[in-house]
Amino acid sequence: MKFGWSTNPKLLKETIIMLNLFLLAIENLALTIIFGGGIIMAAGVRPLLIEKLSMRSDPKLVSAIEEISINAWNRYNRFAFIAALLVTIVDLVRLISGLSFEYWHICLNILIVLAFIRKFAIDKQLKNRLNISGATVVGSKEQNDGHRQVEFLSKAILIFSLLLIVLPI
Repeated sequence: MKFGWSTNPKLLKETIIMLNLFLLAIENLALTIIFGGGIIMAAGVRPLLIEKLSMRSDPKLVSAIEEISINAWNRYNRFAFIAALLVTIVDLVRLISGLSFEYWHICLNILIVLAFIRKFAIDKQLKNRLNISGATVVGSKEQNDGHRQVEFLSKAILIFSLLLIVLPI
């Protein structure tokens, strides 16, 4: 029995179809994590925490809630960042193996990866500022500007991931 690539055209065609379906399933799962997780964080977690932050009754509580908010987003961001890297790997496998591939697809995904990297940097600044200054920094201009930048990047990531989900390769 010989091992290696088959020269049987039917078997080769079926293998390519299976590889394409496998890559499509991985891509869809990863994009669902990015898009679905972002919607859950933006629509479910963020409003709940912002409501608690607006109370401002206890400075320690406000500081703790701000830290919980930053940590929750960081956890999602890390998980979604890994998913975006996975989509990049899938695109590279498609490119290398000669499967159907579009350059706009990998460009949008690279924009998502870069947006996550920027979000990590901003979140680190927000957390450092919170650790240094405590509850007094919550609601400050610098902290609010950082949150606005993160919100903008989150919206861009959601739009880009939705485009990757909706537009076919």
